[in-house]
Amino acid sequence: MIADQMRRLFSYNTWAWQHVYQSVAQLDAADYFAPNRIFNHSIHSLLVHSMATEQIWYLRCQGESPTSLLHPDDYADSHAVISAWSAVRHKWGNYVQWLTNEDCLRLVAYQTTTGQSYTLPLFDILQHVINHSTEHRSQLTPLLYALGHATPPLDYMRYRLGF
Repeated sequence: MIADQMRRLFSYNTWAWQHVYQSVAQLDAADYFAPNRIFNHSIHSLLVHSMATEQIWYLRCQGESPTSLLHPDDYADSHAVISAWSAVRHKWGNYVQWLTNEDCLRLVAYQTTTGQSYTLPLFDILQHVINHSTEHRSQLTPLLYALGHATPPLDYMRYRLGF
């Protein structure tokens, strides 16, 4: 049951980001790269941060402990970010597809980028990845709305009911 729920949540996460990408793609470069007060970075930086977080947690689940995150300067625009993120999403999709309930209970040991060691159950890590994305989408969508590029409602129930 845990594994099935994680698969649904990862599918929802992809669905929700796809809606955000459509709005982001409509932005001009000035709005896309402009600093803002909501999260103290540009939309570009927030997207790279969100992708980097998904990537680093994926690698940690694979037994790796990267020492740095992806950097916004490495991506020219939203198209480059979304393209790179697609590869990260593909890896997550393959990974969660084969999870069992027992896998979700497995402990994952990892180190942060500063070298601190931690151990968490896999399901906590998976839940964190989803919650982290939801947090940043909730920062981003009001800004997109204010810029004239609203996303449709991103509620989980809309996803489940096929809206």
